[in-house]
Amino acid sequence: MKKNLFKFLRIFSIALLGLSVPVSVLHDITMVEAQSTNVDWPQLQHDPQHTGRTASSLGTNYGVAWAWTDKTHKVQNFVSGINKSVTDGFGSSFQFSNIFAEQMQPIVAGGKAYFGAMNGTMFAVDALTGNNRWDFTSSGPILSTAAYANSILVFTSMDGKIYGLDANTGVQKWMYMTGAGINSAPIINANTVFVGSRDGYFYAVDLNTGALKWRHLSEIPGSPTSPSNGAQIVAPGAVSEDGGTVVYGSENMYLYALNTADGSERWTPKKLIGQSFLYTWPVIKGGIVLIRTMASTKGAEGSYTGMEEVLAALPANISWSAEKAAIMQWLANNPYQKTMYVFNISDGSEPYQVAMGRVTGNNYSPHPAVIDNQNRILTYWRARTATFVGGGSCFGTSYCPDISAMDPTTGDRVTLNTPTTIHPELDNGFALTTGGNFLYMTNPFRGTRIVNMTNGASTFLSTALANFDGGNNRYGGGPIVFYGNDSQPGIDTIPSKQYSSSIGFSGGAVATTNGTTLLYVNEGDVGFIVAYKGQ
Repeated sequence: MKKNLFKFLRIFSIALLGLSVPVSVLHDITMVEAQSTNVDWPQLQHDPQHTGRTASSLGTNYGVAWAWTDKTHKVQNFVSGINKSVTDGFGSSFQFSNIFAEQMQPIVAGGKAYFGAMNGTMFAVDALTGNNRWDFTSSGPILSTAAYANSILVFTSMDGKIYGLDANTGVQKWMYMTGAGINSAPIINANTVFVGSRDGYFYAVDLNTGALKWRHLSEIPGSPTSPSNGAQIVAPGAVSEDGGTVVYGSENMYLYALNTADGSERWTPKKLIGQSFLYTWPVIKGGIVLIRTMASTKGAEGSYTGMEEVLAALPANISWSAEKAAIMQWLANNPYQKTMYVFNISDGSEPYQVAMGRVTGNNYSPHPAVIDNQNRILTYWRARTATFVGGGSCFGTSYCPDISAMDPTTGDRVTLNTPTTIHPELDNGFALTTGGNFLYMTNPFRGTRIVNMTNGASTFLSTALANFDGGNNRYGGGPIVFYGNDSQPGIDTIPSKQYSSSIGFSGGAVATTNGTTLLYVNEGDVGFIVAYKGQ
């Protein structure tokens, strides 16, 4: 049975759990010899531009360095095998005490991994072992990624506060109160924290003291200035490469560009088509900003069938130039289907229109672009013929979304011709990050995949259960399984939760600590933060 991922946020009725846990599973971990190499992943998608890129990468022969669900239930040095699962030994009475919002990405800095839970607690654990270092409890659910700089950890909470903690001890250094809950991730650039709140203001506060530098009201241009005219902000912003401009979108579907020094507008806000910026963020590269929106709906075309008839009417061996013309005409006839925008940071002009059709179902926001280590802009495309991912039909469509590069000068599609066996679906796409020559693909329901960009070799790394969603998921080289075993059918047999995770998508974080590189993933649907290793 196909799982319906379209859950509602349950953030106003969450109670802090106080469950007792009867068993501790902790295997000894082999400590690595200390080396001098450290490459952090200090905020959402690595940096203020959200490139999702680092030079570090794992080896192969993957396993679990550690998997963490609470302070007494963690597993170290797990290696996959038939009839083996991460939670072997937890016992039949195991229940979750922490739930992680699926839009939250772990970060790694200063030798620690940091992640927040929906019960309001921020955790710090040793980056190599997962051993607990400290925790700090806010008074509201934590739904977003933290940020780190100058040994200060910054995070936001649905209690409306921006917190600044001593990253080494977890002791609060400062707190700034906004006017409503916050579910967008903070970004840090040049000792300034930038974050938007549901009160309609975008804030800039001092990293070291939490003092307000400025705030900007997300009002429609020309409207009377009043807090009541500010639209909620539910997505992170991004800072330009020169540090002078911060860009963000609000739920009135305007994109704003502000001077980072004083919050004044760089250019007139741009009205975008769509219904939300939720689960997406701007990506900045080479003086342009790329932003995706959650598509507008119109009958059946708001779901899987959007663009299907256009692609089906094209010849099987059509050239991309001819296909591009057909897509551009479709967008011209159906402007509400536009979901991808590119603007020049300098003046807000649109240098071109992108021939980008529907790449997600269920009206989720399309996954943001990433930059790879060949300096290419990678993003999902919709085309009749896929050249990188496994082509053909998948759930809801005869034409699965492909991953291609985008020419930053023209906005045109540049195909990747190293085919893989990865098969993203419209409703279950993978969030993307890059490390070295590898593409890391994560989905809280489908698990984690890894692709070698030089030859297309792919690894099916993890899945919830061996028998899940109507099929045996142990194929593809024996992925890491979290619950159950191969002889036990496992549809929806993950231990019950007293409340559900908030939906969302976040890529994996790749970081190197003392010479050891790990991939950190919020496997939200199975209730774990996992550090994967390769040798």
